[in-house]
Amino acid sequence: MKKTILLFLAALALGGCSSGESGTDKLKVCTSFYAMYDFASEIGGDRVEIKNLVPNGAEPHDWEPSVGAMVSLEKADVFIYNGLGMEDFVEKVESSVGGDLVYVEASEGCEILYGYEDDHGHNDHDDHDHDISDADPHVWLNPYNALTEAENICEAFSLCDPVNADYYRENLAAFEEKIIKLDEAYKEGLSDIKSRDIIVSHGAYGYICEAYGLSQRAVEGMSGNSDPSPRKVREIYDFIRENNIDCIFYESLTGSRTAAAISEDLGISLYPITAYEGLTAEQEKAGLNYFDVMYNNLESFRKGLG
Repeated sequence: MKKTILLFLAALALGGCSSGESGTDKLKVCTSFYAMYDFASEIGGDRVEIKNLVPNGAEPHDWEPSVGAMVSLEKADVFIYNGLGMEDFVEKVESSVGGDLVYVEASEGCEILYGYEDDHGHNDHDDHDHDISDADPHVWLNPYNALTEAENICEAFSLCDPVNADYYRENLAAFEEKIIKLDEAYKEGLSDIKSRDIIVSHGAYGYICEAYGLSQRAVEGMSGNSDPSPRKVREIYDFIRENNIDCIFYESLTGSRTAAAISEDLGISLYPITAYEGLTAEQEKAGLNYFDVMYNNLESFRKGLG
């Protein structure tokens, strides 16, 4: 039995997750960062009240909860987070927040990539001799992992708020249909590209690469906030020249001075993509969601890879 299921049952036995019992009160939900907020919104619709903790533009890996965030968690029924080391603050929440808060590790059951960026620039499926410190946490960038996360969220909402369980499952079914179309669009859109080697500023795209036959070389690390070593930069320069790479994909949320410098120095193009840890101010104003940014990523890949 899943750990999450055990947590749900324990919370229900203690009387937690009662917000929806009357059919009128909304389930109170906190999410760790924007991707989790988006998935919870897709499944919960107008039957849940969601507070997202990590603000757009902040780095989930390094963010620390404020007093206000902890108060929100104290009042919540459900806390949804990705896991796999994405949110280092979860342990602090677990040790500080009382009550009947139900924890949902959305990535549970996802196909995990380990050995992030090994010597060959690939990821390793084998989970032997690995722990989460060696895992790539950006699981939602594989559409079917995003579906698994949505399924875990639906399961939590349905158990905590059984009055609205059918509503949540209907929303999950609609989400699944959009996932199938997204996957088909990627398979078709990347079937005829001229290059399958991509240079990325932020090494977060292993799941897209694994799902659609690409291979990433990252200028910066997985968190996207570390400066590359001179040796790493030289290797990127050499790889670009040796393989006739003519573009770099940069993280639109944070940008990359190093990627911009390489682009200018070698006269190659820059294209925006996002790992969807948050939204830029422009994206937030436009109301973009997971599917919007994933289709935008696909468009950038097609332009950059020919």
